Amino acid sequence: MSHDISPRFFVFGGAHMDQIGRSTKRFEPGQSNPGALTRNPGGVAGNIARGLAKLDWPVMLSTILGDDADGAFVRSSLQSVDIDISLIWTHPDKPTATYTALEEPNGALIGGLAAMQIYDHYPLSQIEACLQVLPADCQIVADTNLSQEALVALAKDKGARSLAVCAVSGPKANRVAACLDQVDLLFCNDAEAAILAEEYADLDALPAILQDLGVKAGVITRGSKGISIWQGHEIWALPAPPVRVRSTNGAGDCLAACLLHGLALSGDLRQAARYGLAGASLALMSEQAIPDMLSRAMLDNCLV
Repeated sequence: MSHDISPRFFVFGGAHMDQIGRSTKRFEPGQSNPGALTRNPGGVAGNIARGLAKLDWPVMLSTILGDDADGAFVRSSLQSVDIDISLIWTHPDKPTATYTALEEPNGALIGGLAAMQIYDHYPLSQIEACLQVLPADCQIVADTNLSQEALVALAKDKGARSLAVCAVSGPKANRVAACLDQVDLLFCNDAEAAILAEEYADLDALPAILQDLGVKAGVITRGSKGISIWQGHEIWALPAPPVRVRSTNGAGDCLAACLLHGLALSGDLRQAARYGLAGASLALMSEQAIPDMLSRAMLDNCLV
């Protein structure tokens, strides 16, 4: 992307390699299970950036990669969909992050391992450098692979720009807790929301608690139960469309990208949520976190 084109979205956070092991038959703990291993570019921020780029938005991404083969592959995959990677930071010694997941034959997650120590070395000075080049109307998207200090700095210095934050896991959800009242749109699942709200019994109460904590709007993904949404003083829910699941990996990231796309088009969170659910459905029916088939036309055809 040439620098005379202003990005509509600037994404901060994780972009790394996903290694997905799929068991051929029902997984037996403690046993050697036959299966197949695939490696693809991933990371919440990387997936969201690729989704937005495939939906024809100008996108810039800032992350930290290792000076290694995986880092080169991630760079190439981002450039292939015209994402501006000129503000990616390269660490000379740390390896590019990886996420390794084990799945059942039906795509259900058994467990995952995140080897992502490199993200702790993303420099705070990079936040300032990125914000200095962003136009005032650019939407900022960040994930909680960033450190708490980086997220706080981003929220403090973003100015009038809108900030969407995506929690990436339960253990990393609390990294955004210190600046929740500066988050304009929060994406999380039930478990991550419960950690942020410190409420583990009444999951239906989570949107109201996060409202009270100052989060202006948000989406809680609840698997086959659909999504819970709030904006201002309103709270509502949408059911998940019935789909045949091939893999759950990346479905939440695709939902976030497609919802942000819908919000940029209409400014209406209710309408945008329909785009998000359509995007999640496409991802669930694919073995790719961001399906190759994703496009504006395809997404429009999947709206429910």
